[in-house]
Amino acid sequence: MKEYNVRIVTIEDVKRFVATVMGFDFDIDLISGRYAIDAKSIMGM
Repeated sequence: MKEYNVRIVTIEDVKRFVATVMGFDFDIDLISGRYAIDAKSIMGM
């Protein structure tokens, strides 16, 4: 498992991030504190 810090500020950042991670064939989660969401879900973001 690898970890990276990502800063997402605007809705455009969200759109670009989701479009990028959709190209990978493995699961990607975003974790903030005690919350973890599917990074490939724009609704989760």
